[in-house]
Amino acid sequence: MQFINYFFASVISYLGLIIGVMLVKTAPEEQKPLEKYFIAARKTSLLAIFIFLFFFYFNDHFNLLVLAVYFGFLLFVEFKLNDLFKKTIISYTLFGILFFLSSKNINLFTIESSLILLYGIPTASLMYNKKVKNEYMIIFYNIGFIALANILFFI
Repeated sequence: MQFINYFFASVISYLGLIIGVMLVKTAPEEQKPLEKYFIAARKTSLLAIFIFLFFFYFNDHFNLLVLAVYFGFLLFVEFKLNDLFKKTIISYTLFGILFFLSSKNINLFTIESSLILLYGIPTASLMYNKKVKNEYMIIFYNIGFIALANILFFI
């Protein structure tokens, strides 16, 4: 895969955060009633990201073990941390690694890119609230995804 394709795929996957912010800015009155659905969509897409990776790396025991550790760590972060900003910083950093791992197979890469995009929409919708109305802060805190995914491409 060429770097330019890889780079734009990482940027488009990251745009889920921007779409989520735009969604809440367009209809802020719907944020509170949809909060439980945003949480369910966030957890479902996180689970789907790892399910597809597990199916792909099923025969590679080392990568399967590494993915299990990543998944366990993200579950720990998801259920033990209360601060959503910290959760997403850690999640998107690990997604950068998973994004790189999925680039070996174009079908898996397409699925994982789409799922990371879908994960970002409810995440940003939950992060953008009346107390924190700075969408640039949401975007800036999670830029580690693009940085790590593209640095790993050159290693």
